Amino acid sequence: MKHFVEWDSLEVRVNGDKLNTLAQALRVPPVERIHLHFENGRLRVIGSLQKFVNVPFEVEIREIAAEGRSVRVPLRSLSAFGGIPLPRFLFMLIRGHVPADFVRYEEPATLVVSLDRFLPDFVKSEVQRVWIIDGGLAVTLGRGGADLGPGDNASGTDSNRTEPSSGPPPVL
Repeated sequence: MKHFVEWDSLEVRVNGDKLNTLAQALRVPPVERIHLHFENGRLRVIGSLQKFVNVPFEVEIREIAAEGRSVRVPLRSLSAFGGIPLPRFLFMLIRGHVPADFVRYEEPATLVVSLDRFLPDFVKSEVQRVWIIDGGLAVTLGRGGADLGPGDNASGTDSNRTEPSSGPPPVL
């Protein structure tokens, strides 16, 4: 199907500070604190849980796998209290608490995030590759396209307005 704007490959960056802000907004009990540290090739998630006592934790992520319109984030190592390795079954603490409209939890200890949360409905594309860079993520979107947003048309007018738009064309 043809789109108004099409691409074969599209390179985008995701700002780590903005992802940290999003993580704060999605934080749910028993997580009290969470912070994402983006380093070239490694994402460290540092925070604390409140389960009878305050439990500081760190999760290291070294890969994020592209899978269509989703990404899979394997949670490979969990440590608490500054380095004590914890078994994977403790990931079960978060299983029932992740926001279902944003992310789902799958065994073995993997978070699956849908692109649909980040892209408007009129953008159609799949993720080809995600890699962790200093300060955020670099993402390659595969072949895709976008049509004008709701209420826009090719003449630059909004169907709810009677005057032509005086600003730049819509950003897709």
